[in-house]
Amino acid sequence: MSQNTMVFLFRYGAGEHVNFLPALPELCCRLQQEGWHCEHLGFKSDEVVSKDLSKACTIHNLFFRVNRAKRFDKFLKAFLWLSMLPWLGWRLQRRGVHTVFVDETLPLSAFLLRLFYQGRLCFTVHDFFTDIYLSDRWWTRGVGRWIKRRDAKDWKRLDLLFVRVSAAKEYLISLGVSEERIHVIPDSVDTDLFAPGASEAFRAQWGIAEEDVVLMHHGILHPNKGNVRLLEAFAAICDEVSSCRLVLIGDGSEMPYLCKKVEELGIEDQVILTGWLPGLADIAEALRAADIGLVMRLGLPGDDFHVTSTLVHNLASGLPILGVRLKGIQETITEGKEGLLFDPECGSEFRDHLKTLVENKELRGEMAKESRSLAETQFARERIAKEYVKRLC
Repeated sequence: MSQNTMVFLFRYGAGEHVNFLPALPELCCRLQQEGWHCEHLGFKSDEVVSKDLSKACTIHNLFFRVNRAKRFDKFLKAFLWLSMLPWLGWRLQRRGVHTVFVDETLPLSAFLLRLFYQGRLCFTVHDFFTDIYLSDRWWTRGVGRWIKRRDAKDWKRLDLLFVRVSAAKEYLISLGVSEERIHVIPDSVDTDLFAPGASEAFRAQWGIAEEDVVLMHHGILHPNKGNVRLLEAFAAICDEVSSCRLVLIGDGSEMPYLCKKVEELGIEDQVILTGWLPGLADIAEALRAADIGLVMRLGLPGDDFHVTSTLVHNLASGLPILGVRLKGIQETITEGKEGLLFDPECGSEFRDHLKTLVENKELRGEMAKESRSLAETQFARERIAKEYVKRLC
């Protein structure tokens, strides 16, 4: 085994990994040029692995498939993945793998992997699942606090930690993680796939008129996204922005309740829930039918520490942003330039900003240009791949 072997661990599989980290193929190509042998380990994925990634990285698919839209399946496979990490660590240690890069923040994964793997270990820290899944009931909060303490202890022992925004770096430093081990590298986006344009086909498919202004959000429909709060705020202003259509793209555990909520609020004529679209190309096509890109979160503590793929997709698609005012998003969006931000708990501020964007086409056009420019300069795959290589080699 070569001393310069790097193994990427990502439970959703290589195809899905590229959706989360579009710079991955470019990263592996550049590592290969630097003399590294790259491999990828994860569960099976329905997403097709690109030729560029297959050429630069050996793909290993493990036993199961994960359906991220189904909460039970997602939790079950997360548990199975965690239970396999000690075994994977043992196998990688025996093979003499030099570096393992875990590009997600599944709780306890650093602890379990470290039981048997003693090589160079790198992690990405961005989603704090204990805040999302263990903070809503009194009997789970204690477990969540213990897991966070355990993770913080293990993060201090890692060789490299990657975060998306400076706010996350400051948080890790406050936990006692050495500043020299933490590197801020933003999200990446395929600026060729996600690009400005128009999609008459999508509008026609969903009955959206040419004069309608489309406010669009995409992602898993989970309570931490704040969709219920969003629908209530939108319903309160429907009459004032009668030309606005709210489109929610995605599926998840919250879908049945959201459908019911739309009926209760009487906003069926202005809200569209599409369900899952087949792939990223379909999402990119949908965004070309939008006029405003929405970025929504509840505002849980961990929400401050990352920038969602929803945001970078919207920016690359040349959309003015209407987003929640959280630390990571504030690092990315200059209010009044690429978009307008609102307090996640302040429905009136959301409504005021939405009304401003709906009624001012010229302002939307100016912000759209700034959004696309920001995506090209800050989030392009090539730039992000170079940043990773600089830190990993």
